[in-house]
Amino acid sequence: SEEGKYAEFIVRLPYLEADEEETEQEKEEQDSPLVSISTDEGTEVPEVVSPDNKPCILVVDDNKDIVWLIKESLSPTYNIEEAYSVEEALRFMEQQTPALIITDIMMPEIDGLELVSRVKSDKFTRHIPLIVVSARISERDQAEGLDLGADAYLTKPFSSVVLRSVVNRLMTSKKELKDYYYSPESAYEQSGGQLVHQEDKEFMDAVTTIIRENLDKENLRPELIAEKLGMNTRSLYRRFMKISPLTPIEFIKDYRFTYAAQLLVTTNLNVQEIIYKVGISSKSYFYREFAAKYNQTPKEYRNKG
Repeated sequence: SEEGKYAEFIVRLPYLEADEEETEQEKEEQDSPLVSISTDEGTEVPEVVSPDNKPCILVVDDNKDIVWLIKESLSPTYNIEEAYSVEEALRFMEQQTPALIITDIMMPEIDGLELVSRVKSDKFTRHIPLIVVSARISERDQAEGLDLGADAYLTKPFSSVVLRSVVNRLMTSKKELKDYYYSPESAYEQSGGQLVHQEDKEFMDAVTTIIRENLDKENLRPELIAEKLGMNTRSLYRRFMKISPLTPIEFIKDYRFTYAAQLLVTTNLNVQEIIYKVGISSKSYFYREFAAKYNQTPKEYRNKG
């Protein structure tokens, strides 16, 4: 060895005759379409894999040895495409969309962070899981990669076992997410502790927006909401009956007093100003209904808050 120039290593491997029985067993394993994918829970999930339907993973690194190592680790389960620069990776992606990308950061001309940024800022590629594998190991470097959109950041030297586990988990998560959005369950979401159909939630969000924008108007009534939504008042009431335990009039009233209570604890507005902001003309009505809803006066509510 000469410091700063080179280091030479000699490795001697013994030559052994292959065991015929073992060779046949290996051949059977290679011919089998079942490949076990290890998940990070330690279980093995059999998955049917053939050369035609293996997910494509794009590996981007100017170090050919690293590309070879990743390919050796993942090729039993995935089809590995190689790129030795960001420019080469971008050209590949113009022809084919990979299922996952593994990239280094330190590369000549365009670095891996620029690739992460381009992939995650493009609406056609931002869904692709992306793993950074880099010799830059500082917390700042890792945070920068993750902030740009990388789904995982592994430092060199990395464990092949960990890499496989991360790849398998991201691929599984991607499939689960895709299955979810194609399922009927995706049309529902949690709102107020109840499962609400997405269309119904969008409808109620539109109603709430109209109420919020017209809250200071005394003429804020169901007829105004129906008109803004392009429907008649009867249809509005029917839709409400399917979604909410409140009628449109009750919903408007509840929104007025909920917003008034919020203003009491988040602003310095006096009660009269708040009454004006929520579109109520009668001070006595406001005090009476506020006490009925919160079991205390506006002043007591503000002091308690």
